[in-house]
Amino acid sequence: MDDLNYTELSTEIDRQLKTHQYIILATCANNNVTARAMAHINDGVTVMFSTNRNSKKVEQMKQNPNIALAIEGIKIEAAAEIFGQPKSHSLFTAEYVKKFPQYGTMYLETPDDLLIIARPQKISLYKYLGKPWYEVLDVENNRAYRVEL
Repeated sequence: MDDLNYTELSTEIDRQLKTHQYIILATCANNNVTARAMAHINDGVTVMFSTNRNSKKVEQMKQNPNIALAIEGIKIEAAAEIFGQPKSHSLFTAEYVKKFPQYGTMYLETPDDLLIIARPQKISLYKYLGKPWYEVLDVENNRAYRVEL
């Protein structure tokens, strides 16, 4: 295991998250795992998206806030926070409209929508450097390192 620069790895992950419009969200409750693509924005390595308060994913996150997110070579273990109305979060509102102009404010103004904030605990970035590795951002312990697969 090799130690890495936490800030540099965090910045690399932030850039990659910003370049993709959709991220896969997996939730689980009562031994039932479901996954779906979500339109997201990110603030650093924190991922945010909106969804209908009556959706299965919200019910699952209420029962089990541990979620997983995936995008290309990135996998994220996170805790979901049900924030409230998307329009009440100024950063989300501003960034969402910029990233998704085709949706405008449609998902920000819907009364049944909630903002979900995925607070990462651990992020693994796959890299092939002559052999397969994960560069791991351990957010909980403010540590970055590389492990061989």
